[in-house]
Amino acid sequence: MFTPEEGAWLVPLDLKYNISVPGLSMLYPHVHCDDKGWICQMTTGESEINAPASTTALFFSPYFDFTSTYFMIAGIAGGNPYYTTTGSAAFARYSVQVALSYEIDPRELPSNWTTGYFGFGTTAPDMYPGMSNWYGTEVFELNTNLLPRVMDLVKDVKLNDTADAAAWRSKYDFAPANLPPTIVQCDVATSDVWFSGAMLSEAMGNITEVWTNGTGKYCTTAEEDNATLESAVRAHLAGMVDYSRFILLRTGGFEVAITNIFMAGWPVVKEIVYDWDAFTRGYGDVLGSLL
Repeated sequence: MFTPEEGAWLVPLDLKYNISVPGLSMLYPHVHCDDKGWICQMTTGESEINAPASTTALFFSPYFDFTSTYFMIAGIAGGNPYYTTTGSAAFARYSVQVALSYEIDPRELPSNWTTGYFGFGTTAPDMYPGMSNWYGTEVFELNTNLLPRVMDLVKDVKLNDTADAAAWRSKYDFAPANLPPTIVQCDVATSDVWFSGAMLSEAMGNITEVWTNGTGKYCTTAEEDNATLESAVRAHLAGMVDYSRFILLRTGGFEVAITNIFMAGWPVVKEIVYDWDAFTRGYGDVLGSLL
């Protein structure tokens, strides 16, 4: 996460109270809060290394009690044109660490392979890795009881659009890539490598389906999310946070997407804060995999 994403919240919510937290990024050393301490924002720094370093420092900080706090991971993203479009906002059920794999140079592939990416402990693409080859960070599922409530809160939101974004979308000859931005529910592919092109996108989509047993569809790409969620799981097991209260939002593109972080995220934040009695007990989820 970085400065433009931070700014999406700081100005409209007037988050002017700064709390210095040891262990946060040297570029983003403060947690920014409103005058009541009800809404706070922090920026992790970019990539799979910065994100868990910052969030672990936050979750275990003695300055806060996060045991009943809701967290929204919110930032811009790349987009899969078959499921989303520039400016669209996607709330995720899954985050998949698609780049955690073997890779063969595409110029040296076997003749019957469509990609050089294949999972650890496998011998070809699209094979499911055996349990002895799992790292434990490959896929995270967000709370499937909370997610429908989130989608209901944002179903009537009209997102920001620009002439430049519309011009780029017009280059596609299929939907939803050439349609105005909307709010959708689909999943995040985590990778520190910024990939582009139909063949790589197809490969990452296949990896997402493998790790979610065919139930996940990657529509956005980001660097940090699996790393942040692993930090959250460990903090949950330590009794510092409640993993079932995490929400994951990504918006596709850059300038138009920065504005739409707030457009899509604020209705959810507002409802949680101002209807706290309905949210205080949480939205139960089966978290047996955490035990």
